[in-house]
Amino acid sequence: MGAGREVAISLDGVRDKNVMQLKKLNTALFPVRYNDKYYADALASGEFTKLAYYSDIYVGLIACRLQKKEGVAIRVCIMTLGVLAPYRGLGIGE
Repeated sequence: MGAGREVAISLDGVRDKNVMQLKKLNTALFPVRYNDKYYADALASGEFTKLAYYSDIYVGLIACRLQKKEGVAIRVCIMTLGVLAPYRGLGIGE
């Protein structure tokens, strides 16, 4: 992954069919295990939770949850943001 090369990075939303990829990335990136509520919140956030792909390989993620309070606009809270070590410095997650 040399410097100066154009990199094929794409983002995809997290859905029921690919939530296992989110779970696998979390296991590889973070020293904690997330409970079912974390994944339910990530799925419920819709377009705010994404998987990052480098040449069709999932290498990063941003997982969010929506916070709703009466009389206040909905807030988007980042729960996790990470990129696998070999793919850092390529503009993924920056």
